[in-house]
Amino acid sequence: MDHFRIDHDCFTLTFGGSHALQYTLAGESIDLGWPGFLLDNGPTGAPESWALESEMAVSPAIRQYNLIGSLPGGLTLRMELRTATGSPIIRFRYILSSAEPRAMVSTGGRDLTYLSYPVSPDARQTEVRFSNYDSVIHGYCLNELPAFDYEDEVMGPILAEERGSISLLTAYEHGSMYPDKFIAFVRDGGELRLRSVRCNYPNKRPLMNRPYETVWLQFGAVPGDMDALAKAYRDFQLRFATMNLESRKPYIFYNTWAYQERNRFWNHRTYLSSMNEERMEKEIEIAHRMGVDVFVIDTGWYVKTGDWEVNGDRFPKGIRHIADMLQARGMKLGLWFNPTAAAASSRILQANRKAMATREGKPVGPFPVWETEESYLMCLASDYWEAFADRLIELADRYNVRYFKWDAVDMYGCEDPNHWHGDRNNAPDELQGCYAFEVGRSLSRVVDRLCKAHPDAIVDMDITEAHRCFGLGFLSSGKFFTMNNGPYYENYDIRVPEDVWTNIFVQPGPARTWIMRRNLSYDKWIPSVLMMAHYLPDEPRSSQLLNLASLILGQNGIWGDLLSLSDEGIDYFAQVLTVYKRLRDAITEAYPRVTGQPGQAFEAHEKLRDADGQGAVVLFANQAGDYEYRLRGKAAARETIFGEASIQRRGDQLRLLAHFDGPGAVIAFFDN
Repeated sequence: MDHFRIDHDCFTLTFGGSHALQYTLAGESIDLGWPGFLLDNGPTGAPESWALESEMAVSPAIRQYNLIGSLPGGLTLRMELRTATGSPIIRFRYILSSAEPRAMVSTGGRDLTYLSYPVSPDARQTEVRFSNYDSVIHGYCLNELPAFDYEDEVMGPILAEERGSISLLTAYEHGSMYPDKFIAFVRDGGELRLRSVRCNYPNKRPLMNRPYETVWLQFGAVPGDMDALAKAYRDFQLRFATMNLESRKPYIFYNTWAYQERNRFWNHRTYLSSMNEERMEKEIEIAHRMGVDVFVIDTGWYVKTGDWEVNGDRFPKGIRHIADMLQARGMKLGLWFNPTAAAASSRILQANRKAMATREGKPVGPFPVWETEESYLMCLASDYWEAFADRLIELADRYNVRYFKWDAVDMYGCEDPNHWHGDRNNAPDELQGCYAFEVGRSLSRVVDRLCKAHPDAIVDMDITEAHRCFGLGFLSSGKFFTMNNGPYYENYDIRVPEDVWTNIFVQPGPARTWIMRRNLSYDKWIPSVLMMAHYLPDEPRSSQLLNLASLILGQNGIWGDLLSLSDEGIDYFAQVLTVYKRLRDAITEAYPRVTGQPGQAFEAHEKLRDADGQGAVVLFANQAGDYEYRLRGKAAARETIFGEASIQRRGDQLRLLAHFDGPGAVIAFFDN
């Protein structure tokens, strides 16, 4: 077996021998074991050969190495591995193929081992759990938990470990809501294993002419503790986890849906009564004055789902007219989509009837879609993903659409035996489970195909409800739309009359921002620009400052009724966002230093870039009084303050002194 080595600026990788690869840092080596697949002729082992097939630069900073080996029985194992300049994190996946009739066997789901490595019994391991749904906020929160203290199969998707002078990380790119595990970490004697739990592939899945691609895996280590590891991983997610880097830029997004809901529940009109050209033109002018970068037209701009043709009654001049207006003002156009819906009379449904999702042998649907034609559910774990992707590319070509908001993609929906998630050998529950495993991977394929054609495109997936594909998988292609209005009254066991807006947090004031900022728990590991939440621009000024102070921490969404704002309110937003836009790259890059929790008497967020001290410090208070915050990082020399506060310099120490007459916020921007 061939042996070779990659010398990186952060680590050394050695290939060949008894392990798939050896990762070495600071004199500490970790041997990652070979993947294990169960086939109809038994389990696979180590390849008989292992060689570097090719290498290439896939971006200015990322290099890919393609390795190949042979397994008994005519099997071929490939590894695609990527490294990034300056990052200790590697990404890799395996591809198993066969020149002979062979099938992958599932005897209960736990038959695939992705990787393994030796671990000492006293290793301190931490599960970084992403998809723990919090019913208090009606959204997800990140948790750091002592791994294996409470359960044998740890979902992650990140497992962090402190050993000696280094900390290491293992992760996988997939998504689901805890406790719906498809992949998990387990301790097996002296080894840590990452293995399948269920439905990573259907039983008797053929390999001949259908290679099996594993999910992408991540591994890396840094000198120091877990905070140093989190900082390095956050930087990896910002710069190197995807080729679609437009999704990592801190644009300011405005979405029309908030007024559509207000119009429905407060004005007792329809959701789509405000979806018209005249209102959009007026909102665009105000959004431009405020400093918005991406103007997102939510549901109702189209005639029917699937075909996604512009509704000429609502937009007589066409969406291209709207796009041209936006481009002339330095803004991008965004549109709403449901990737899994196709209207009953749509051309795309007629051309792809075999891709319709079915349950118990019947198509799923028709069902209503926001006051437009009823639709059927389409299976993305089929050839349909290509048809949908190509339609998005056509819209990007024709209308200059550059932001795509995806909504209503549930993980479960199809048990058809004629798609990619099984066949007639598989029971309905297995077909459903394998669809749930595959749907997120198909969504990423769509994004990558779109972004290859239009590298400046951004896809944002709505995970504001439960049972959606939330994890590292989709982040390798796009970003998440994590919060809009938060919980409903029913989440708190409060009954409300019919036709009343059932969301609780739709009014200006501090309460809504408490809920929205809970999402910032991810910023330690995942940059907050990838976890968008929407803030209200409504007056009074005190509420505007609270929402702006929350927004500039990176979630960057505006959710409102722009035509109700006064000139003074518009100008205030513009004033704050003008300073923010000068410093937003620094704030995005800055590792968060957080004191307190949303809703407590005092809460502080320090987002200052290490290199130059540029960024912002934001204080929130929920009780009147005087508060003091001593900065922990270096701050740039010049400050711009919004709110009642001042900077006190005591030698090298800076203190932000703030006064609050009631619930409020202070923003201190630091610039050179």
